[in-house]
Amino acid sequence: MISRTMPVAAVGTADSDRAEFAREARVARSAALVLDLIVFGFISFVVNSVYGVTQVTSGFVTSGGGVTSTTTAVDWPWMTLLGVLYFAIPEAMFGASPGKLLMRLRVVRLEGRPLGVSSVIVRNVLKPVDFLPVLYLLGGVLVLATRGSKRLGDIVAGTTVVYAHRAREPAATRTSSRRAQLVLAGALAVVLLFTVAFDYFGRPPLIIQGNFNQHILLGDLDSYALGQPTWGFGSVTYPVHGRAGAQVCAGSIKLTWEFLGWTESSASLECVPS
Repeated sequence: MISRTMPVAAVGTADSDRAEFAREARVARSAALVLDLIVFGFISFVVNSVYGVTQVTSGFVTSGGGVTSTTTAVDWPWMTLLGVLYFAIPEAMFGASPGKLLMRLRVVRLEGRPLGVSSVIVRNVLKPVDFLPVLYLLGGVLVLATRGSKRLGDIVAGTTVVYAHRAREPAATRTSSRRAQLVLAGALAVVLLFTVAFDYFGRPPLIIQGNFNQHILLGDLDSYALGQPTWGFGSVTYPVHGRAGAQVCAGSIKLTWEFLGWTESSASLECVPS
């Protein structure tokens, strides 16, 4: 006769084993996080450089000069979403982020049940909270202090991280088919091609907007609007209409492509009283 307590005992044993497995993976988990931050830092640099707009973050600017600190970046909600996707997509497909894959780690359920996509999503949606207040402090303290080495996202999702050889049982972690891997590779290729195309055809207006934000656009215009661009080989010229105080202005601005980026090469502007 099979006792009703046997499934409970089995779950308890799996929980205890995985808690110990999670402890032995703490150092590798920290190294994986560093690797992921390096990779995501490079991705963030590319995204901000292509899709970001320069903003003045401190100081002051005037038409005659000023003291400023600027940053060229995409708005933080979009970067936060990108960060969540960076971790969630590979963990949903392979059970590990790029850093974890390099360190031979896998995400698992602490109590031994199969790892579902919902658990992966929950643990990664809460990852930005684990980075608070700075440098992954909350998540790091919780990993060291909790049984099962769980950060906040793991606590809510019921997950932890172990070495890959500790997650051999069926459905212990996430795996993906060859077809799913090809779909992911194709999607990444499309994103890369779109980014390259946008860097050339879509970025010039963002550079002009950044110059406007820094008050260095054609004599410090108060407002402006761009007309239809004229494209040349490695150059683009925009008609510009705007206002400067009580004057109405019209002119043009030309940007030239120089080694993977656009730079303003010439500009002209005429203003008359309105």
